[in-house]
Amino acid sequence: MKFSFNLKIFPFLIVPLCIVLTPYHVHAQPETNFDVSFNVDYSAAEQLVDYFDWRGSNPEAVAALPGNRLAAATSVLLARTSRPAGDFLQALKNFRNGSQYDNDIYGLLPVKKHIGELRKLLAEAKKHRLDTRVVGTLSAYFPVDTKISASFHVYLVAMGNERTEAFVRRVVWNGGEPVFAGENNGEPVIIVNLLRVLETEPAVQVQYIELLATLAHECFHATYSVLKQSLPDSTKPRTPPEYLLDIVQNEGIAYYLSMEVHRVGRPLSQTWFAETSQSMDNLNKALNELSSAGIAPARTQELLMNANLSGSFTGNYGATAGMRMAYEIDTKLGRQALTETLLHGFASFVQTYQKACGRR
Repeated sequence: MKFSFNLKIFPFLIVPLCIVLTPYHVHAQPETNFDVSFNVDYSAAEQLVDYFDWRGSNPEAVAALPGNRLAAATSVLLARTSRPAGDFLQALKNFRNGSQYDNDIYGLLPVKKHIGELRKLLAEAKKHRLDTRVVGTLSAYFPVDTKISASFHVYLVAMGNERTEAFVRRVVWNGGEPVFAGENNGEPVIIVNLLRVLETEPAVQVQYIELLATLAHECFHATYSVLKQSLPDSTKPRTPPEYLLDIVQNEGIAYYLSMEVHRVGRPLSQTWFAETSQSMDNLNKALNELSSAGIAPARTQELLMNANLSGSFTGNYGATAGMRMAYEIDTKLGRQALTETLLHGFASFVQTYQKACGRR
């Protein structure tokens, strides 16, 4: 893909970094315009657990469940390999029976070790009406006066590639098989791997909060993708620096939302401020490098990928810097200022952050 550069369109340098911190305040907004629902499907996780616990005897039925199909197909994609038809079904049989298998690309091996914890977490999610809690959490992060109407499928699974706790994919169903579609095609579906959620702490209440935060993060992306379809082309990225800033806004607000679910008003650590400040520096460096005329396409791709897919908090410089920017906007200018940036794109996000930095 070729990109055209026009540095006069937008001042890409984001500095200065805000240094004056203010207390966090809880925000709320009317939900009359937020007509969004999430249909949570527990069957993939429940039936896989039953199957590995010898309470079920139909691996074909387990393999055919939409959530398991999506998790299996994505696992193959992330493993950067290919598998013949029926490979996932054979893996289900082999791992339950203890047979040797060459590579656990589907993440099935840990299921037998965590059957009890998975059952408890599923029960906790149902008890607290996970779908309702997500809508209540999410509504405060979208503009009050903008009508958003959508319904999404959420699949809770108990398997998948070890590098992903949750993801959003756009899918077209072809004879029961999920075919992953482009950005504006198909329906966005959300998949959460409960095995990864169990890695937080042994207490099921803590695991539930992690599940809520993770799901809210992915549901933000899915809902924002619907809102974006109604926005003018002027808000869409066209150059590498703009693509990076689009990631910064989208991932930054989603990670900020997740963080707020976790901390419920507790103060942030000095380590958090130090690490996010370093990410801001790295973001500015990346923007400058992406703006240079001689940058190689491979380096452009690397910088964009690392912005959110490096595998670490500090390595994901774009997402981490965006979370810090969202924090500064929210705490200094208020929630409405943060949500309004969603209507005007990445440029508005950066400009609003710069305004927050100038407010003393």
